[in-house]
Amino acid sequence: MLRPFTQKKALIILLVVGFLFITWSIFYTSQERTELTWAEYLVRWVLFPLQKAANSVVSFAVDTWEAICSLARVHRENYELREELVRLELRLAQLEGLKAENNRLREVAGFQTETDLQLLPAEVIGRSPSPWMETLIIDKGEKDGLVKNMPVISKEGVVGRLLRVGPNSSEVILLTDSRDGNSMSGVIERTRDLVYIYGYSTGRKGYCLVKPSDLDVDIRVGDRILTSGASLHFPRNLVVGVVQEVRGHDDVFSREALMKPAVNFSRLEYVFVVKD
Repeated sequence: MLRPFTQKKALIILLVVGFLFITWSIFYTSQERTELTWAEYLVRWVLFPLQKAANSVVSFAVDTWEAICSLARVHRENYELREELVRLELRLAQLEGLKAENNRLREVAGFQTETDLQLLPAEVIGRSPSPWMETLIIDKGEKDGLVKNMPVISKEGVVGRLLRVGPNSSEVILLTDSRDGNSMSGVIERTRDLVYIYGYSTGRKGYCLVKPSDLDVDIRVGDRILTSGASLHFPRNLVVGVVQEVRGHDDVFSREALMKPAVNFSRLEYVFVVKD
């Protein structure tokens, strides 16, 4: 019966002694001293590895967290810089496009003032997808005073004529279109001999067929072809193209030549309709 009481008494005594020891240790160590006690030395010797390990773990965790935050910040800044670069490149492309368009409009305005023809500038807004028809769609029509068969030119030379005219747009048949009836007369600049020009569909696409009007007509490679005064629709002395190949020298009755148009139709963006 006395044994539990004895254990409790011993525990109480132990706790009191421990409390007094800790109180004494705190009081003693709080005083200014030049040397450590053996207990302090022992405690520090035991706790030093643990403190060093804990400090290393904390330092590693802090450094790792700072590195992660730094990488995240760098990644975010890199992403923002990439977005800004894309925006700047897009803006630069837009400015280059505006500059090129401005230069083209300056050329258009310059050409329009250099000629005595009454010209109406028009923008190319469409092209025929058919491989058998070579036409363009322009943004001018009946409301602008256009009618069928009006000639269409560019600053490089002859483009074609109006095939169909709508209220707000028109279809232009190019001089390279090989459909029946799409022909015109011209002259060789070197000799002023009359020739006939047709669209060409066999072999070289984008070329025209040139046939002499007479057996005595001398046509050579490199000859430049101009519109003639006898042309039904076109003003005279407009550049049509340059002869690239002459065929049929042995048979003068079948003699013909291939002409490359002066205008690059694939790059046309603006044309002029001759209204007079």
